[in-house]
Amino acid sequence: MKLLLLLLLLQQPTPPESPLPRLIQERETLVRQYEAANAQRNSLFGNKPSKKDLEEVVTALKGIIRKDTEIVQAVKDEALRTTAGIVAERQQVQQQASVAQSDQSTTRERFYDLQRQIANLEERDRVRSKKLAAAEAEAREATQARTSRELLAVGLGLLSAGLLVYVGRLRGQRRAPARRKK
Repeated sequence: MKLLLLLLLLQQPTPPESPLPRLIQERETLVRQYEAANAQRNSLFGNKPSKKDLEEVVTALKGIIRKDTEIVQAVKDEALRTTAGIVAERQQVQQQASVAQSDQSTTRERFYDLQRQIANLEERDRVRSKKLAAAEAEAREATQARTSRELLAVGLGLLSAGLLVYVGRLRGQRRAPARRKK
């Protein structure tokens, strides 16, 4: 678990170190120089600063102003990087939302297409079932008609056979009396 966390931390890009702490320390050093220069009183006329002391104070103040300018610029740069990061994240989120919406709409369209296909297949199945039922009924009717024709044919055949037998007996009886007479 610790190894996994360490790997994750190593994979994350580390933000560039902020120059602000260094610049603030340098400014504090310049402020101390200013205070030391301002405290000097090397004038011949008593407790007043000399021209050289005043030039050192002005130089220290100019250094503080330059350092303040650097600090302000560093703050602006950091704010710009932060803003750029936020804008990039926002664009990424918007892109992901757009992709998600397009995926959702594509999935919805596919779902509706599948529903239509299912409805079409159910309709085809219903029509096919009706045709099959009609064909089966027609086959039953044809079978019944054939069976009744066959039964009629068998009945007529038996009747014919019976009549032939009857006719044969009648002829046999006519010949038999004639034989008896002879």
